[in-house]
Amino acid sequence: MTKSPIRDLPSDLADRRAFLRLGGLAVLGLAGAACSSSSPSASSVAATTPATDAAASSATSATAATSATAATTASSTAVSEAVTTVAASAQSPLTAAAFETLGTCSLMPEKTSGPFPLDQQFDRRDITEGVPGQPMRLGLRVLDESCAPVPGAKVEIWHTDSTGDYSAYIDNGGGKDEGPGTTFLRGTQAADDDGIVEFLTIYPGWYHGRAVHIHLRVHLDDQTVLTSQMFFDADYTKSVYSTDPYAQFGLPDTSNSADGIAGDPQTEGTLLHTVAGETSKGTGTVALLNLGIKA
Repeated sequence: MTKSPIRDLPSDLADRRAFLRLGGLAVLGLAGAACSSSSPSASSVAATTPATDAAASSATSATAATSATAATTASSTAVSEAVTTVAASAQSPLTAAAFETLGTCSLMPEKTSGPFPLDQQFDRRDITEGVPGQPMRLGLRVLDESCAPVPGAKVEIWHTDSTGDYSAYIDNGGGKDEGPGTTFLRGTQAADDDGIVEFLTIYPGWYHGRAVHIHLRVHLDDQTVLTSQMFFDADYTKSVYSTDPYAQFGLPDTSNSADGIAGDPQTEGTLLHTVAGETSKGTGTVALLNLGIKA
């Protein structure tokens, strides 16, 4: 079945990645100025350094690189174990411990809400409305600038069904196109004392020009304090999309890196931590993420 083209509109907000790139160039410029000494002793020391010192330096660098790799591997393992622990039981409530090892405690970047948000809120955990797709247990924890939980924060999400169709709009997004009056895969939950909300949904489908994603907004005292999007690991998506009802549509035509809105989900903290696991509607996906906001 052919996917019809549609694309989310770019945000008017400043591109955070561009800001970081400019900042990085400025830092490099300062570092270059500091290192470009006109003193002859600098070049002299470099020219006369014994080979043994160079070897020692090389060994130290290798040790540091090995340590960094080991630390990264240990961190990834800890995250995997934390998510897997949650995945083991569909009935156990999510706790702060499940989010502690995710390695993300930073402000989440703003991203466009796209053309398909609604002003209406739907206070519910189960947002599936019976639409077909792999069940997904989505857990999100809202944190402030000091990494403290934000109880009572309202988290709103919306995303496409397995065919790439948003509810409430004629969007030309996928294999079907149910319009005004439909509300599937939209919902809002208030955070508990640990800042945690949970949704029962399905794994999103895809549509032309966008990586697989979920939209979100966080509301405090009737004010929207964050509008952003969450993304998925490509290999994990591939495994889900090899099954029905996703298989008939094939793999997404746009990766995270090619998506003009996604940026770099890994470094920006918008990449969901996913693992196969149990949900209240059977085996599917468990996905977790910390949401850093300006409270």
